[in-house]
Amino acid sequence: MGEVYKARHIHLQELRVIKILRQDRAADPTAMQRFTQEARTATQIKHPNVAILYDFSQLPDGRFYMVWEHIQGEDVGHWLKSRGPLPLPLAVELGIQSLRGLEAVHAAGVIHRDLSPDNLMITRDARGRYQAKIIDLGLAKSLANKADIEITQAGMFMGKLRYCSPEQAGALAPGESLDHRSDLYSFAAVLYEMVSGLPPFDSENQHGFVLKRLNEPPLHLEGRNPAVRVPRDLDAIVLKGLERERDRRYPDAVVFIQALAKFAERMRGAETQDMKVQAGASTNPAGIPQVAGTATKPVMGSAPPTVPGARAAAQAIERPAARELSREERIDLMAQIDRVAKKSEAPPSASIPTRKLEAVGPTPMQRAGAAVVGGRLDEARRLIGEMRAGGESPRGLDDLVRRLEQAERTAELAPKVQEAEQMLERYLHDHKQSLAALALDALLELAPEHPRRAELEARVARINEDVARRQRADEALAAGREALVRGDFRAARQKLEAIQANDAEGELWPDFESELKESETAQTKGRNSEQHKRAFENLMSVSRYQEAEKELETLSQLEVTKVTVDFYKTQLDQAKARAAEAATSEGFERRYRQEIDRRNWFAAREVAQEFQRTNPHSPRPAEMFAEISHSEEAIRKLESIEHGVKQVDAFIEQKRPTDAELALKILLRMDPENVNKRRLERQIATLWKA
Repeated sequence: MGEVYKARHIHLQELRVIKILRQDRAADPTAMQRFTQEARTATQIKHPNVAILYDFSQLPDGRFYMVWEHIQGEDVGHWLKSRGPLPLPLAVELGIQSLRGLEAVHAAGVIHRDLSPDNLMITRDARGRYQAKIIDLGLAKSLANKADIEITQAGMFMGKLRYCSPEQAGALAPGESLDHRSDLYSFAAVLYEMVSGLPPFDSENQHGFVLKRLNEPPLHLEGRNPAVRVPRDLDAIVLKGLERERDRRYPDAVVFIQALAKFAERMRGAETQDMKVQAGASTNPAGIPQVAGTATKPVMGSAPPTVPGARAAAQAIERPAARELSREERIDLMAQIDRVAKKSEAPPSASIPTRKLEAVGPTPMQRAGAAVVGGRLDEARRLIGEMRAGGESPRGLDDLVRRLEQAERTAELAPKVQEAEQMLERYLHDHKQSLAALALDALLELAPEHPRRAELEARVARINEDVARRQRADEALAAGREALVRGDFRAARQKLEAIQANDAEGELWPDFESELKESETAQTKGRNSEQHKRAFENLMSVSRYQEAEKELETLSQLEVTKVTVDFYKTQLDQAKARAAEAATSEGFERRYRQEIDRRNWFAAREVAQEFQRTNPHSPRPAEMFAEISHSEEAIRKLESIEHGVKQVDAFIEQKRPTDAELALKILLRMDPENVNKRRLERQIATLWKA
């Protein structure tokens, strides 16, 4: 929409960014309204983490411009492409700052609607510390005014598909509208990429991102990028911001800030917890006694998994708690570690014969296998855990674990598959072709072996065929009506057959058939109408519009179809409008040229403004404004040059060589190749010699 310049303020000596509405858009009311709305929105927000708008005004040629703060740095998108994920402490700090800026935006009763890595700048403050700034309020929307007009065409998406919230992508119930929680979702998606360098969903296209966020949860940050270690509590914080249901997200930016701030505090230090146990206390599952002391546990990341036997015991002595034991406690602990190690290394007992085991009943392995087959996954998981905790590793255990994991994945995907099925059924019912195809792709990605795959693919294919038939019927209808206007009834009859072949429900062809019959009847009853048609067309070709209007009145009283009369009337109205516009434009052009010749720039601008008010869709007024500015500048420059020559001559005549030389330098800055240059230089040199 605009031209953007980096400029330096001549008095403050500070850099600024000037955004000017592009000249070819200056006469577009929609572009003007959106440009003005961005400025009005920005002026309500004053916060160090939001770009500052300093001024908004109008140029002499009628174009509006904004003066913004210049931000020396790079946007998050550029950082991610060039350097990969941000260091974790920096990502969290910039995330908190961004949320502070977003809270200021929301406090002004505005939602941004276009948060993305490209609209989040990273700069440094006066002390060299990193600072985040939100930019580009071009799509911001006020929530205060319920009658706020959406400056876009119907159905146009506002924002970026990769970062939009589910409700911004269309998942809103009738009567609901976007609110500030949509921005929180978009920001959480940006923060996810800042931390991991990857999006929260895997997809090869933008629509895939939308479908996945409508049908499945985001991927966990923990483990998303093997090269980046993400603590589990940060994973939970970000995923809460990416909740599909907005009621389950953070209620506002402040609560989101508090969650990140608490995490940042934990990241900078370690939590301590006192665990006091009396001498001789019970042991934990690994066989290690609980002893008195203070255990310091790292905040970043989850606790290490429990290791059975001697390995767990050996790990226990490496913990900070063990380093605080007394000498006697250390000796006692080492003795217990040695006992546990010997016990874990002892061979399994073979005192029970095989026949006795068979008499006892199903083995844990058999019971676990039956639980997997029966869908009792918790029971199977418990039995496998008991076998492993007891040091058992029966034959086939690894295969059973794989079967359990497969069953767990199937159970986990079941609700996602069901939701994808429901969405597909809804789109099929509503005959939404493109969305149904996307929903089917999403479903088959979750369940490639879906039992109804062939049926669903056939139904989507039928919708595609229905849409194609409707399109063929619409095209035949348009061609048929054009044939009626031409009076080619044979071609119109052929198009009617094409419409009937593709319009099984009879929505289009009955009306067109009636129009065709009326046209054919009119032809048989009043063939003299053809003479009047030709007369009308001849008069139109020579711009005799009043006579053509009389012929049109005669045609409307004859047996001529309404389609034909309306078509001719539209032609006549358009021709008259063009003629009136041309006459008006000619008058304005004549007045404009007169004022330009007189060098009356003010009057010329008034003519251009009057022209713009009279014909707001014409591009000519904008061209006039530009011509006036160019001519005025050229004339003033010429006048300045002439004045400069006279000034130098005056100083030479007054025998003031210093002033003459300075005046000549100023003159040559304006016109380096001035025709008087050599003459004046010689005269000044003569003065110096004298």
